[in-house]
Amino acid sequence: MKLLDRYARWISHHPYLALLMILIITAVAGVLASRVGTTSMDNEDTLPDGIDVIDAFDIISDNFGGTDSIMIAIEIDSKNPGSDEVRDIRDPRVIEYMYHLEELSSHVDDAISATSAASILKAANGGTLPKSKTRVIELTENIPAILSYLSQDHTMGIISIRLTDEYTDSILVQDLQAIIDDTPRPAGLLVNVAGDIAVGPIIESFIGEDMGKTSSFSMIGIIIVLFLLFFSVRYALTPLTVILIGIIWAFGYLGLIGTNLNPATSGVISMIMGVGIDFGIQTISRFRQEMIKHKLDPAQAMEITLKNVFWPMATTTLAALLGFKAMSMGDLTIMQELATIMSYGILFCFFAAITVVPVVSIIGESFDVKMRKTKRQLIKRFFVRTKTKNI
Repeated sequence: MKLLDRYARWISHHPYLALLMILIITAVAGVLASRVGTTSMDNEDTLPDGIDVIDAFDIISDNFGGTDSIMIAIEIDSKNPGSDEVRDIRDPRVIEYMYHLEELSSHVDDAISATSAASILKAANGGTLPKSKTRVIELTENIPAILSYLSQDHTMGIISIRLTDEYTDSILVQDLQAIIDDTPRPAGLLVNVAGDIAVGPIIESFIGEDMGKTSSFSMIGIIIVLFLLFFSVRYALTPLTVILIGIIWAFGYLGLIGTNLNPATSGVISMIMGVGIDFGIQTISRFRQEMIKHKLDPAQAMEITLKNVFWPMATTTLAALLGFKAMSMGDLTIMQELATIMSYGILFCFFAAITVVPVVSIIGESFDVKMRKTKRQLIKRFFVRTKTKNI
């Protein structure tokens, strides 16, 4: 209790020094928060260790250089009847183009090998690519393995690229797309990077967009509720510092420990905002009560406020942390990550409530008192001058 009394007295009577410390911590946290990125998920990210299938994949990866692969899809897309556009994936022009892409793709960073129908046909044709469609058809009919790379309706072919386990989704997709864009292709073809790995960067972009949307809607809803609760711009905005600063501190810590967001945790900011705003409301409501009902000055009112709200908010925080800890005790990794990030968010919102809100409230009240005093002085001078002129 004595420690709490000393803290409440210190932060209530030294708001500007506390503000300086808060700004420094927030600046550092903001830099660290910029390290937090967004990542896609695979089975290894969602399942715990010890699953036989996952362990088998790990063994294969360690001994054979990785099990992940990405594809380049080559699809017939002829739109002009009567033209010389490609209309059959077995066209020698397509096979030659496919072989060039395969060769270039195999030299991309983190690529182990690339395979397509073109290299299989070349091997079966004595080391040269077949020059006629008749020869291509003849070879494909005698090599069942080619059916894994050409569709049965002859409208699509794929190049399969086997990867190491060190690749980065976005960079890999960019490199392959650059090869596709720079390699001349026969008319009538549609070529794209395909596969689960290619979807990763798209998912990451949606994560960022969804986070922005959900956070914005949450913030708007919270602001409306605060205005209806306090009927004051200043008192409505002050509790927002809890979630704003609390989230910056929480994400700064995530950046420090190297944690990223994924599709399962992309909505965590909105959840933190919804729970954390309660700390700000409790603090500012009790502060107003002490000032209005007991007619105390801002420093005294905040000192009493902190003494009275600290333990209820600490108890709420502890209960939330216990709940999230229970949530993280399951086997699913995604639930553990969500619970962990939520725990950090709520904890730092609590810290913000007992540091940022007192400082902002006291400085805001002091500024308001000075403004009212200045306003009264200006009005008084105005009437004095008016009276003097009339005399």
